[in-house]
Amino acid sequence: MKDAEAVKRLVDLIIDRYQKIESTLPLLAKELSHTERKALKLVAASERMTIGHIGEALSMPPSSTTWTVNNLVKKGVFAREPDATDKRKTWISLADRGDALAGLMDRIPDRIAADLLYKFDKEQREVFVELVTSALDRIEQIGAFK
Repeated sequence: MKDAEAVKRLVDLIIDRYQKIESTLPLLAKELSHTERKALKLVAASERMTIGHIGEALSMPPSSTTWTVNNLVKKGVFAREPDATDKRKTWISLADRGDALAGLMDRIPDRIAADLLYKFDKEQREVFVELVTSALDRIEQIGAFK
């Protein structure tokens, strides 16, 4: 198996596991669409954003972004806050329910990491973590994925 194929298989397994865990969380899977979950992750990471920035980050047209944000406001996930100096600007932040859902989503990578590391014995785990740490350091150093 070639190097790229092995890495692709690992990435595919991680993505598949993420989707399976996400789909088993009833609050996430039943109440939020995939796009709404992406918007939730985005706003949770930034604390607050404008609708325009949300749409830009998700590569969505303004009408779709507004519709998505409005749905999340109706569901109590997002809260709107008018800008103090610019009446045309509205800030979007997480409401209490959004905080709770973001917390659920934050725990998914932890579960995946635990699932993955559990499959290794102690020596394999140490080598794997050392390789992942080295790869992450290198990626951050050269600025890949940007």
